[in-house]
Amino acid sequence: MGKDAKTRESEETKALRREVMELKKQLYNETMRADFYDTMIDVAEEIFNIEIRKKTVTGQSKGCTKEIQDIR
Repeated sequence: MGKDAKTRESEETKALRREVMELKKQLYNETMRADFYDTMIDVAEEIFNIEIRKKTVTGQSKGCTKEIQDIR
């Protein structure tokens, strides 16, 4: 391995390290953003006493099925 190859590898390593650091920053920012929105929804639900998040439903409701049949 020559001097040029080592220099090239070193530059690639530095570039990859910079890219990893940038991606870590982006991940941190998006995680903070998601946490902020989650907290904001919690506070709004508490202050206004309303349900903002939808409850997960395991099955389809009967009313929804009837509406779909009416469309056909």
